[in-house]
Amino acid sequence: MSSDKSNKLRVLFALGDVFHLALSLLLSYRFTFFNINLTDNYIFLNIIIILIWLLTAHFFKLFDYKRGARIDEVILDFVKSIIVHALIISVFLASLKSNQFSRECILYSFFISYSILFIWRCFCWLLIKNYRKRGYNYKQVILVGDPDKVSNIIQFFNKKEHGYKLLAFFSDSQKKNTFSVPTFSISEVESFCLDNKVEEIYYSESVYNSVLLDKIIRFCDDSLIRLKIIPDFSAFKQRKFVVDFFSGSPIITLRDEPLQDDLNRLIKRLFDVVFSFLVIVFLLSWLVPIVALIIKLTSKGPVFFVQRRSGLDNNDFSCYKFRTMSVNSQSDSKQASKDDPRITPIGRFLRKTSLDEIPQFFNVFKGDMSIVGPRPHMLKHTEMYSEIIQGYMVRQLVLPGITGAAQANGFRGETKKLSDMEQRVKYDVWYIENWSLLLDIKLIILTIHNMIRGQKNAF
Repeated sequence: MSSDKSNKLRVLFALGDVFHLALSLLLSYRFTFFNINLTDNYIFLNIIIILIWLLTAHFFKLFDYKRGARIDEVILDFVKSIIVHALIISVFLASLKSNQFSRECILYSFFISYSILFIWRCFCWLLIKNYRKRGYNYKQVILVGDPDKVSNIIQFFNKKEHGYKLLAFFSDSQKKNTFSVPTFSISEVESFCLDNKVEEIYYSESVYNSVLLDKIIRFCDDSLIRLKIIPDFSAFKQRKFVVDFFSGSPIITLRDEPLQDDLNRLIKRLFDVVFSFLVIVFLLSWLVPIVALIIKLTSKGPVFFVQRRSGLDNNDFSCYKFRTMSVNSQSDSKQASKDDPRITPIGRFLRKTSLDEIPQFFNVFKGDMSIVGPRPHMLKHTEMYSEIIQGYMVRQLVLPGITGAAQANGFRGETKKLSDMEQRVKYDVWYIENWSLLLDIKLIILTIHNMIRGQKNAF
């Protein structure tokens, strides 16, 4: 039932993509040549662009609209698709070795088509969510198992936007539950499923209960019902693990790292290079000489403070900052504190506004750092905290950042207590496990907002 409706929706959304691509390509031609009578070569190019998009979108499963998928995941898949699509079209055009297509028209088509497709995709996302909320395109499911293990999944099913209709819960446990669905004994599963056209069974009983599990499996196979097993991973609480299969054997990876994906790393690096280049050209080109002059006029010493810090894979690198302290022998061991006598007057302003970190955009452009990531610490602090904070070294699995999840959420400045650093580590690990381009943009916006508003720990 729901699969037929899902297939119709996929066709509808694919046709929508074709229509909007054709429209955007027609607009591009109109803006370039001031008419809409496409020549044969442009008609051919438009067909190629549309076909390659359909193949790319199918590869990244843009037409699936997975139940339970987050909006940032959907947008990230869309971004991956347009990058791959643009690269394929660019290679195709380069292989023709001719000037039969206007560069202006091609650039227009890229910009307009991707913009329109993005708006159309957002509309589709909202449409499918509201369609499911109204009770359409749903799967009829039941739960079998231990009440203690299914409370979270019941909450998930009760959000109608995911497209599931939980009909009943089956358990022989004597434990009381407060679930808002009818509860029956496990012996009634088969009759209930046949009477109510159940499409999927979610099983959370112990897999070691082989008699019951074999019976459920046979029933599902014979009744064309899909069986989903809810494994007991309670030992891995609060870990976003991944399950792979090596020759049929399940392998649990205790940490999902989106930046282990080559395309994700490429997207993040491209964003870093473009962003840092723009900052260097349009901001640092005039800001550095002004700040350098003020620093030299107000205190003795170099303009930049260069310090070895811990980077990717715990390899150290030279981190650049504007010098905000008088030259001293404790800079590599002692953190700055409130009313620190080492801080110069201009240094206090630079630290308060976080402008002292601006030269690190050179580190980003070089590839030592990223715009967003765990803040790089002094080598001594890395050595010290790695011995007393569990999971501290996980931070070194990615490039350090000018700002990060911890800093955007208020954890910056001096770490007087061990708990302060523990909170930073939790935010950094969470960032590594949940990275997306949208998350980077969100953290950059939060950081800029904090800079304008000011933070009490910035000194």
